[in-house]
Amino acid sequence: MDVTTEKSKIMLNSTNNASADNTMNGEKLNEVTTFKNLGSTLSKVVPATLRSE
Repeated sequence: MDVTTEKSKIMLNSTNNASADNTMNGEKLNEVTTFKNLGSTLSKVVPATLRSE
């Protein structure tokens, strides 16, 4: 199976706003803040009403 870094993206969900340097075949993967799959959109952004401070 061929996997290309052009079409591969990552989305991290973290409580401390961490980021990562994930690579595939020596190339860095792009990080996204939203991801749409099967009509649903996942978001990295947490609404203020759900945050615990």
